[in-house]
Amino acid sequence: MRLTKCFLILLFSCLIFSCSLVSTAYNKAPELAIWWLDDYFNLTKTQKSALIPSLQSLHEWHRQTQLSSYITLLQELQTSLSKEQISATDTCEKINTIKQSIYTLQIEAIPIIVKMASLLSDKQLIYFQQSLVKRTEKWKSEWWQETKAEQLKVRLEKTQDFAEKVYGDLNDDQLNQLKQSFTKISIDPAISYAEIQRRNDDAFIILGQLQNQSLTYEEKTQLVKAGFDRIQKSSNQAYQTYTDKLAIHTCETFANLHTSTTAKQKLHAKNWLADYIELLKALNTR
Repeated sequence: MRLTKCFLILLFSCLIFSCSLVSTAYNKAPELAIWWLDDYFNLTKTQKSALIPSLQSLHEWHRQTQLSSYITLLQELQTSLSKEQISATDTCEKINTIKQSIYTLQIEAIPIIVKMASLLSDKQLIYFQQSLVKRTEKWKSEWWQETKAEQLKVRLEKTQDFAEKVYGDLNDDQLNQLKQSFTKISIDPAISYAEIQRRNDDAFIILGQLQNQSLTYEEKTQLVKAGFDRIQKSSNQAYQTYTDKLAIHTCETFANLHTSTTAKQKLHAKNWLADYIELLKALNTR
């Protein structure tokens, strides 16, 4: 269930890291995916060898069928960010397009997950469960601050860091605008933490069920798909309501920030996206 997370980090890290680093990482995605899975499952050499061909096929599928849609999305974003104003609705539509791309990759990766589950020992499943606990606690240490003031400070720092990658330096008025926006919605890390735990439990249960030899291949693929569907729309209604509200607020915040940007900042955003459009075009032709 964690396989696609590795690919997604590689695919969307272009929004954070340098072009050369992303190009190298993407071209070595199967090897990096094995490294990532090994960190979760402590794979044997035989298991790694068995999974590499399937990962290479997934990588080639992605290069041939998905990169072009990412290029189109970035070009659309480039056009939007060149405008004086963008709407929250348009922003949310772009985010939903990214979510659909993630889901498409998840579905394509299902056969690999089914295959991998059949190779795992009980000891490796326990190792996986322990790995999830460690990563959940790491998330908690980064995102669950003791006070509302500390939560606001962390959110502002992380948002500023990303926004300045897009637009360049933000001025004091823009930073105050972000701060005021964040104070209008209540952040509850406990709800997100509970959802992470639910997903962890779901992944562990599904991997265990996939080892049931009485299940048909179709039944196994449906088990994994159902798990991915529950990530798209959580079975925890409290979390789903919370995250839907937060998503709308995020879109509104970004749209309002864009409206406040100068011509220089908009040009920075256009050039920033142009670099990654050219990167994806180069990756798409290899």
